[in-house]
Amino acid sequence: MAKVPAYHTDSQEYPPSHRNVYHDHNDCKYGKEIKSQHRKDGAGNRPRCDECKRLG
Repeated sequence: MAKVPAYHTDSQEYPPSHRNVYHDHNDCKYGKEIKSQHRKDGAGNRPRCDECKRLG
């Protein structure tokens, strides 16, 4: 488990629960579902994912 640089997505391929937050943990089950081509660097003015918060 490790922190990674923040990333987010705005692709309509993902549900709002994935799009409306940013991820910063490599073990986040929701972040792992986002394909690399759909990832955007940074938090994108979104709150941190609850799963990433739980992971630390």
